[in-house]
Amino acid sequence: MTGFDRRSYLALVLASTMAGCSLPEDESMPDQIVTDAASIADLAAGDVVAVANGLDRTAIRTDETETPVQDALDRVAERGGGRVYLPPGLVRERGPVRPHPNTGVYGFGMNVSVLQITESGTDGIRFDRDTKTQRVQLDGFELRGPGLGVETGVALHFVSNPADPATDPADFYVGRLYCREWANSVYRVDSDVGPFQCRHDFLRMDDCDAGNENGLLEWRSSYGPANRFGTVVAYPTASRSGANTDLLYQRGGELAVGDITTGGTSGTLVDTRAGRLHVGRLHYEPERQPSVPRTLVRIGGGATRFDDVVVDAGAVGYVYELGAGAGNALLFGPPGGRGEVRRNVVNIAGTLDRTRRSWYFGRPAEVDVTRGSQTGSLRVLGTAGQGMG
Repeated sequence: MTGFDRRSYLALVLASTMAGCSLPEDESMPDQIVTDAASIADLAAGDVVAVANGLDRTAIRTDETETPVQDALDRVAERGGGRVYLPPGLVRERGPVRPHPNTGVYGFGMNVSVLQITESGTDGIRFDRDTKTQRVQLDGFELRGPGLGVETGVALHFVSNPADPATDPADFYVGRLYCREWANSVYRVDSDVGPFQCRHDFLRMDDCDAGNENGLLEWRSSYGPANRFGTVVAYPTASRSGANTDLLYQRGGELAVGDITTGGTSGTLVDTRAGRLHVGRLHYEPERQPSVPRTLVRIGGGATRFDDVVVDAGAVGYVYELGAGAGNALLFGPPGGRGEVRRNVVNIAGTLDRTRRSWYFGRPAEVDVTRGSQTGSLRVLGTAGQGMG
């Protein structure tokens, strides 16, 4: 790594005093911030720095090991937990990185610190330990895959451990994380693991191709309570699969998403089969469409709520589709934006659950029934109430 001039060095010192200050209070992970000149010099030299209570100054030279981040995490785990700081610039890791409880990885900005996984077919950050991996934090860096020219694993992967469900990760926290160049899902929860109480403030996914997968975000598990994503941004590519990349696939659990913004070769944005899901705003603005999605939001079960949808570019068939057994859906429409809705806003594509009403805030003319019996389970509220004034 090239040396730093005096201005860059001072900027690094200032950034180090601010790193992690926005994180929630956590008594198990004391406020361990790099401030000593020696550690700052190590970061400026391109080393990875480990900080923990009772741990002597520890800098992992990136030119002496293929696993500098894992080495640093192992060091702080020996002291009960701590923080690992990435330097500005590129750090290469054979991967995968396997966090321990009460540990965190921090960079100096999503476009400043880059952690690249170099091994093909390997996950980026993998939760697969036999003990509960809780209170792990990731903030302020880019997690880069080995590139779209090779097979890749998943950027963030929660792996099943059916022998001991008590190992479900808990209180996982993402501050600002930028994922790039993964030819797979970016975030996957396997079927027999249920992360809970996890928070993700800002997750961006660019130049990733999940056209051969269920989506960039795959929640394959049937459980996992109280998980939240704040802002999700995705600009996928079809350069490997040649197909649209879908965004969110859900088979269960409890998920809340503040905002989803998509461009690139985005396809279907939500495919939910069960569980609970609340999305604030969906903003669909593809730059290129290998194919036109039949629907933007597919609902097959569970309890779902969508507050707003904006089709701002490209085309879609339907905005919402309710499949067989769907119920407890709350849909707002019509969608805003300058894009094209080719068929209609809502499609009932199967017999809905007779015992679980769904509600659409729009006009009856915006709803098609293409399949299934007339159960009256979708109530359209466009003419409800009396206008005054």
